[in-house]
Amino acid sequence: MPTLTNRWPTARRAVGIFFPQREALKIDGHGYSPTILHRILHMVAVTSSYDVAAKTRAAYRFFDNVKVQPSKILQPHIEATKRRMKEQDVVLVLQDTTELDFGKHHPKDAGCLNKENRRGLYDHTHLAVTPEQLCLGVVGHEQYDRTPESLGKAKERGHWPIEQKESFRWLSGYRLASDLAGECPDTQIVSVADSEADIYDIFLEAEKHPTPADFVIRAKEDRCTPERNLDAGPSVYRKVRDEVSAAEVRIQKTIFLSKTPKREARKAEIQIRALRVTVKPPHARSSLPAVTYNVVLVEEVGLARHHETGTAETSAHVIGIHASTGRAWRIQQPFE
Repeated sequence: MPTLTNRWPTARRAVGIFFPQREALKIDGHGYSPTILHRILHMVAVTSSYDVAAKTRAAYRFFDNVKVQPSKILQPHIEATKRRMKEQDVVLVLQDTTELDFGKHHPKDAGCLNKENRRGLYDHTHLAVTPEQLCLGVVGHEQYDRTPESLGKAKERGHWPIEQKESFRWLSGYRLASDLAGECPDTQIVSVADSEADIYDIFLEAEKHPTPADFVIRAKEDRCTPERNLDAGPSVYRKVRDEVSAAEVRIQKTIFLSKTPKREARKAEIQIRALRVTVKPPHARSSLPAVTYNVVLVEEVGLARHHETGTAETSAHVIGIHASTGRAWRIQQPFE
């Protein structure tokens, strides 16, 4: 097997990112200096070298120690990221889930992914970036997997409390962003997520959290407003998509679409509409209060449209939301 010692510079850069202020890592009261952490990564980077077999075993003993937890290793990096966030006017906190498939070489105790024969875990990461796409660092993460018995039972979990569902991670992510908004009072914190996060609980949280973060979420549900659509029937309510589609065009401009695996690079003419709406709770949870948020509809002239929920009260805000989410969706591509 070839040596991997040439990966040492990359390992050094990784430590430099996680420990830019060269802080000591504290685990149950015991301090580990950045120098020791450099050595640990060095051990991992040269696991195939015969000369460092003893050091490699020491590294594995370190990571096998029950007192060594990923959250504690990551904590100094999170604290450094928060300090960088406080230096910014606006910070986007992106959350998304990455699927880690261990294939045929999975550990014996590995859980399931979406199929019983696919073993691995899901990593849900919260990444802080600026609107200019400067990565500030990770502010949180969680991991989960599934049991064989839980597969194919999504409908049965539909009426469970959200705290027992996998979708709870999106609400936790928004709460994290809101807590960060409290810790960084001079920085606008915007929680950004794809359509999986279009859940009513986040909108409720935004109205009751003491320091709510702004949010931009790609819409999935076409919710109802409290107003009835009498033209369609006495029990039919107006839809958010129809309401925003009828709103005036705030902005029309030409943008450049970069090349992706599914399309060639090209220019596109888009129209942007925005509207503040009040929406009813889901029918199955009708006892919940109505919520109010802003909706931005972006559509290419002559093609299909999509919309986001978030904060957009002026044309400038609309432009900012569209620009930020456009960058955010590109930033999120590595998660896919």
